[in-house]
Amino acid sequence: MTTSLGPASPAHRLYLSQLAIYLRHSRQILAAWDHYSDRHSDPETFQPHDEDAYGRRQQKRDADTLSAFGRVYYHADELVDVAERQLAGLSPTDRTRRYAWQVRELREATQRLYAVYDDWLAVRAALPESARPGTRAYEEPLAESYAEAWSHLDQWAIHGQVIFAVNALAQRQATAAATALPTTAPAHKAAATPSRVRR
Repeated sequence: MTTSLGPASPAHRLYLSQLAIYLRHSRQILAAWDHYSDRHSDPETFQPHDEDAYGRRQQKRDADTLSAFGRVYYHADELVDVAERQLAGLSPTDRTRRYAWQVRELREATQRLYAVYDDWLAVRAALPESARPGTRAYEEPLAESYAEAWSHLDQWAIHGQVIFAVNALAQRQATAAATALPTTAPAHKAAATPSRVRR
């Protein structure tokens, strides 16, 4: 799935904007879920008051989060690739080592998301013809697939900001290197030209 994506290219900027939308939406979805969970669970045991209703609301959280990830899904591995290449060009510090760990977490989450999707395609292909969208035979395995994907989507919600942090550092370093380049010919160049000897 990975292709060569150039940092700061129009495609890279588009994928970053899509990721920013996901991070914002995922925070909203999680905040809404936390609010629901607090109101519909026992504050001491954390057990839901109505397990069926709680389960349906949890399924909605999972489906909404996957839907929010939407377009990011198709380019998640490319965003991780770019971040890894950018990190390779940065000086090793405590901060960049922490960023490298977060990027590795995103790499693993992405690979697992793709595996979950492949598993769902295999399950869907094995369903009987009567199992159509909207039927219990279809919706139950789909909900299980969403539930399995959610923890990996949550890793993107937790660590996704590192993609922007690494990109900002890399751009800052590239800008600093560009401004450090000489803009005029060195002064000693003229002195290097042999002078005529007067006779």
